[in-house]
Amino acid sequence: MEILGYSDSREHQIIYKWNINKVIPFIECSKNDPKHVKLESSKFRTPANSKNLWYLRLRIENDEPSGKKKKWISLFLCRDDGKDELRMKFSLFILDNKNERKFEQTYYATCDDTNNGRGSSKFIKIEQLLENNVNLLPNNTLTVCVELTIYDDYKSFTTGYPLQIPQRQMVDDFRELYDSKVNSDVILVVGGEKFKAHKFILSTRSPVFFAMFTHEMKEKRDSEVAIPDIEPEIFRKMLEFIYTDEINNLDTDAADLLEAADKYQLLKLKSLCEESLSKSCRIDNAIKLMILADLHNANQLLEFIFEFVIRNIKDVIKTPEYEVLEKSKSLLLSKLIKKLADLNEN
Repeated sequence: MEILGYSDSREHQIIYKWNINKVIPFIECSKNDPKHVKLESSKFRTPANSKNLWYLRLRIENDEPSGKKKKWISLFLCRDDGKDELRMKFSLFILDNKNERKFEQTYYATCDDTNNGRGSSKFIKIEQLLENNVNLLPNNTLTVCVELTIYDDYKSFTTGYPLQIPQRQMVDDFRELYDSKVNSDVILVVGGEKFKAHKFILSTRSPVFFAMFTHEMKEKRDSEVAIPDIEPEIFRKMLEFIYTDEINNLDTDAADLLEAADKYQLLKLKSLCEESLSKSCRIDNAIKLMILADLHNANQLLEFIFEFVIRNIKDVIKTPEYEVLEKSKSLLLSKLIKKLADLNEN
């Protein structure tokens, strides 16, 4: 028997915003004061522990030991009382005039004191702040924020019943249904072969089958439905994909499956076919694939072939397939020429 143990820690988060108005005079006046100039915010609590009070401390810092030049604003998160040890994460940042975070700095810490703050002694240069006062100091107001997260102590648990996640997936159930044909309610006749299926699954997966089996059409009433213009082997692969969302040996029949996927609006199968066909693109079959993609609205494949043909245009126009394009696919040829013209303009 396997014993499972796990430990859990909850987190509590708060965002505190501190608006400091008339901040530019405050900064300018501090230039004449040789001592540190500081402000402290009001106190606030977190949902984690109402006994703990916090506040922000902002200070104008001297950049030189002489104290003649004050170039930095420091910013610290401070704890007012409480001596219990806390695990915490906090981010200090400024909100600009678009309410976006600027100069964000994130810290992880263990806090067990009441006096020493945690943060940065060089949070932002005063010169940088004043030069960007339109964005950073709208209405002569500095908005300083802290996003504080407090983590509870871990609680550990043990269970004698291991968590067992069943390995069977939904696709396994549908494959079994496809193989067994249990409770099938329709027979699809394709080129003389018959395939048992379920109207509900077909309707769920394909808008074409949905229309066929829900509207007042002959197929809704009949238990046998003829499926024209598709080979039995291609239909078998398409039907398996409808049930399982998987397909084997796609590259072998990608062109025929693309036609079937387009006809029955199976978008994922269609995309898979486009990807497969794009990998098979060569000089001698590029035009053939272009015509196929255009015929079945395979736009991703068509764009890929356009780019391939443009890169290899001198070789492609020498192929017999290009003559077919010129003689019988004038609209598609004009699309190609326009694509080439747009590329030359850029």
